Amino acid sequence: MTQTLTMSALYKKLATLGLNKKYIQSGLPSWWDDELNEKPFAVLEGAGYIADNFNIDLKSLLTLGEEVKFNPSPQTKFKQHNSKNKEHPHVAQSLASRVAELISYGINIEYKNLPNDAQTIREEILSNHKTVNLESLLDYCWSKGIAVGYFNHFPKKTKKFAGLIQWQKTFPVIILSAKHTHRTKFTFDLAHELGHLALGHLQEGILIDESLEFDSKDDEEKQANQFAVKLLLNKYDNYLGNNKFKNAENLARYVRNFVIPKLPNIEPDAVILNYGWHNKNCFRQAMAALNILEVSTDGQTVINDYLADKLDWDMFSDETYEYLEKVLGV
Repeated sequence: MTQTLTMSALYKKLATLGLNKKYIQSGLPSWWDDELNEKPFAVLEGAGYIADNFNIDLKSLLTLGEEVKFNPSPQTKFKQHNSKNKEHPHVAQSLASRVAELISYGINIEYKNLPNDAQTIREEILSNHKTVNLESLLDYCWSKGIAVGYFNHFPKKTKKFAGLIQWQKTFPVIILSAKHTHRTKFTFDLAHELGHLALGHLQEGILIDESLEFDSKDDEEKQANQFAVKLLLNKYDNYLGNNKFKNAENLARYVRNFVIPKLPNIEPDAVILNYGWHNKNCFRQAMAALNILEVSTDGQTVINDYLADKLDWDMFSDETYEYLEKVLGV
């Protein structure tokens, strides 16, 4: 084995999983040098870091003639939108699942059972915050023993997902992964995943939301959507109805002048996003209106700043610490 163990051989094997050389190198520690690529014992150590960070079965990576594979996943429930593409995001799941597992090693929390109705949770949040927004919802999740992180460090062309819930020993980890940046979109995504937990849709293993769509035909997805809308908007779902606005500026002005004064406990950006969902042909207009209202577009940063503050970084090896810093952007 030591005579043929080279990094180029590992790159070739891992390419069959869709992991290219540049991506694989992101799983190596910063002290790795190309001079080590042909030294079998060094490559053996490098293979260990790759397997550990990317959820790879180490034996399959090192054994000549054996197909490399990810470690077995817990029982997984996939939630797929109405799509002709029935391929599930197995690669993205394996990579994100390992990050969720690593996160759990740095946290000592225990899950507290959630109320099964959104209104009760909304009232709990509003007892400490003015509105249900990304920050207040993150506060609530962490207070209930639910870890939340953002992870989107995948190889190019990998089929991705919107959200993942993974049960660890005493608590669930939610990983959000959509590429959008608006805080209000992440607030909805997180509220949706919280709905799955509150409604008992997942009690062990993993749930993968491949995409989040209002017109899903899946009963549990409909329930999680309704839960999220109730949590964020109370009774004001579709508050703007089918009104048509000349442009994004008019929509933003209307919300600023007429919605905000009437709904002080509702985030105005949630009203706009909700309008876009109910009026698909106006969705771009709604997104432009969010930008006009100068709604922050740093949702990923907010999520992982909370996470970084909760992690006990001393629980990780230097190499794992470095890897998490890199992929979480903290």
